[in-house]
Amino acid sequence: MLPKGVKVTPMLEQYLHWKERYPDYLLFFRMGDFYELFFDDAKEASALLDIALTARDPERAIPMAGVPYHAVEQYLSRLVELGKKVAICEQVSEPDGRTLVQRRVVRLVTPGTFVPSEGGGDVHLVACVPRGEAWDLAVLSLSTGLFEAGTVPSGEVQGVLSSYFPTEVLLPKGKVPEDFPWRWVEREVDLFSPRGAHGLLLKRFGLSTLEGLGFHPEDHALGAAGAVLRYAEETQFRELSHLRPLRRISTGRGLMLDLTSQRNLDLVEPKGASLLGVLNFCKTPLGRRVLREWILHPLNDPEEINLRLDGVEFFVKDRDGARALGEALSSVGDVERALSRLHLGTGGPKDAALCRDFLSALPRVEELTRRTPKAWHLDLSPRVLALGETLAKAIEDRPPRDVSDGGVIRGGFDPELDELRSFLGGHEGWLSSFEERERDRTGIRGLKVRYNKVFGYYIEVSRSNADRVPEDYERRQTLVNAERFVTPELKEFEAKMARASEAVMSRERAVWERVLAELLSLTGELQRLARRVGELDCLFSLGEAAFQRGYVRPQVDLGDELVIRDGRHPVVEVAMAPEPFTPNHMHLDSGSRRMILLTGPNMAGKSTYLRMGALLVIMAQMGSFVPASHARVGCFNRIYTRIGARDDLARGQSTFMVEMVETAQILNGLTGRSLVILDEIGRGTSTDDGMSIAWAVMEYLHERSDLAPKVLFATHYHELTSLAERLPGVSNWSVAVKETPRGVVFLHHVVPRPADRSYGVEVAKLAGLPEAVLRRSRELLELFEGRRRRDVEGAAGKGMVRQTSLFDPGVDGILEELAACDPDNMTPLQCMERIYDLHKRAVEILRGGRA
Repeated sequence: MLPKGVKVTPMLEQYLHWKERYPDYLLFFRMGDFYELFFDDAKEASALLDIALTARDPERAIPMAGVPYHAVEQYLSRLVELGKKVAICEQVSEPDGRTLVQRRVVRLVTPGTFVPSEGGGDVHLVACVPRGEAWDLAVLSLSTGLFEAGTVPSGEVQGVLSSYFPTEVLLPKGKVPEDFPWRWVEREVDLFSPRGAHGLLLKRFGLSTLEGLGFHPEDHALGAAGAVLRYAEETQFRELSHLRPLRRISTGRGLMLDLTSQRNLDLVEPKGASLLGVLNFCKTPLGRRVLREWILHPLNDPEEINLRLDGVEFFVKDRDGARALGEALSSVGDVERALSRLHLGTGGPKDAALCRDFLSALPRVEELTRRTPKAWHLDLSPRVLALGETLAKAIEDRPPRDVSDGGVIRGGFDPELDELRSFLGGHEGWLSSFEERERDRTGIRGLKVRYNKVFGYYIEVSRSNADRVPEDYERRQTLVNAERFVTPELKEFEAKMARASEAVMSRERAVWERVLAELLSLTGELQRLARRVGELDCLFSLGEAAFQRGYVRPQVDLGDELVIRDGRHPVVEVAMAPEPFTPNHMHLDSGSRRMILLTGPNMAGKSTYLRMGALLVIMAQMGSFVPASHARVGCFNRIYTRIGARDDLARGQSTFMVEMVETAQILNGLTGRSLVILDEIGRGTSTDDGMSIAWAVMEYLHERSDLAPKVLFATHYHELTSLAERLPGVSNWSVAVKETPRGVVFLHHVVPRPADRSYGVEVAKLAGLPEAVLRRSRELLELFEGRRRRDVEGAAGKGMVRQTSLFDPGVDGILEELAACDPDNMTPLQCMERIYDLHKRAVEILRGGRA
């Protein structure tokens, strides 16, 4: 609805036509050197981008805001980060001053389809189709050409998706799960049809069957793949010829890390204080992309892991080779993204120059890889070498952003272009000669020949000499102190120059198109080389981290032991530098050391010890050396973590509810080679409730001898240490504390014995609580501990621990009810009520009652 009094001009009518077609998008309307926005779009963009809000008309009825076209990428980046969508409406005809410039929308920019020119993370567009016990997924990256699809068990969906960090997710209408954590878009259900997608994908890849890629015609995952491909091509208004062949999402082939574990272990965020930050010595964006992928997708095949470790070991030992490779890679930019932008039509000569620099670095990189293990050799084909030579000869050192700006093709590459440029370049001599002749003819020594974009070439004389000009001088402009004229000869020269300039531009564009076609014809080969260079850079980075920080090569196999000698937390160690980190041992096996129960006071380092174990497993299985004097890792396929306390107020969940939901996910998702990290289970509720739940969880994990998960369980309930006497797989460890006359000293050293108390009052003293509060705390502590000892002894006398097991009839009843629950279709309130009910009955069983 237009505001009253707005006059609809032809240009405004054109704008309204495109805005009506894309009402949910901010419309960037190209007008000369700016993209303009009008009406509500202008107001919104002004607020989001902090740009000036003006008006096009004197009555200010048409709000307007704009951004310069040469800087549009940075504004688009900010908008998609905020979840906005933008329609780019370009000028598609040249302005002639007589007719309306034609415009049309040529690209839709969304959070999952934006390819930034530089910087920023990778964007991943995802399609999901929930089907009860399984989900069909597809992932597409316009930045790198990645295209994957597969079917994933519903319990693993969050972990798989979170490893891609999706920026936009497509879902069938009416099938958006409650509390879906990613930015989503609903699409018509029939767009997710596997049958329709099969034909689309065959056409896209020029194949007669997809079975060679691992997909049969009725594969449900094809529906998600078709949906994500259609959406991407709709936004780009072109076929995506740079996509790699569709491959299957690998599930079960690596170490699975869910979103909770990624966050709890600080794997890739925050940027500085994360495992990624500690290991990142990469020289290229390609290497940083691979490093992030390896951290989030560790392997579980010892053979593959050891191939990576061989590469890392080379760079640790051959320091000259490592330095040489680092120097060779330092000039390499993000060639994957440059290729994508060129294919999508948003790139230009600068992207081609980046590809040129990449190719020029490859011969030296290939030479250096001959010294590495054979698996990491780089092989360059004659076509790639020839393309490198072509680009080196063709593209200027620092070309402009757009080919229309000129100066893209290097002199000497195309004789015809050189000839045209030579003619065009001779105009300076002619202009000097013409100026001197006119001065002699008119006798005006101050006469000058000048040029601007508005009037072209002109003769300028002072006002005092204006009456001395010849009759053939045609007045063009009058200024305060000067007059401007043209002559027939000058106008003829300008026409020749315009024709010559147009010829140069036309020829340069033709040469550019020819070079670009040659470059894009080798996209697949260049993507393969970019991936290999990224892997080499990642190995170099891991080698640098290992050498500089004293890491060792782990022994990785399919055994059932996790053995760490003098292990150090990689992130905390760096953060503490130059202060030394106290190393610790860890030993888990399938016998008496299957579960470590770790006790000790707060601030002593229990959480750091637990995280250290998980991080060293991840490092070993991604192919990295580890911070220890020795490490042996029997491959895991899942790591679960329950660490820290936080509210999830957005979902109406309290700290305790979040804790219980995460614990339930762990207990329900156990596999045969799981590593479970549990830190302070039960602290979000009352002491009795918390200890009961922690106790029951320990028993449950121990009873699951069919899966035999390895468990690191830290608790401040030191009463739980008695479990080691009754459960043969539990081993008591604690963080050593030294008591001195001035208070306790945390030694941060883990020892094989239980803690005798929690030292909470001593920690309070270190925090600076008043002495009167501390004195009263000690009195109450003695009273409470005496009462608790009597309660625990009484409960033990009733056989609480000895007689209660998973085979107790009452426990069986509770388990049956738990198995019948469907958490995906329960509200948070219903979940909480069911947990409290089952918890109450569990306490009754433990105290000798009935279920």
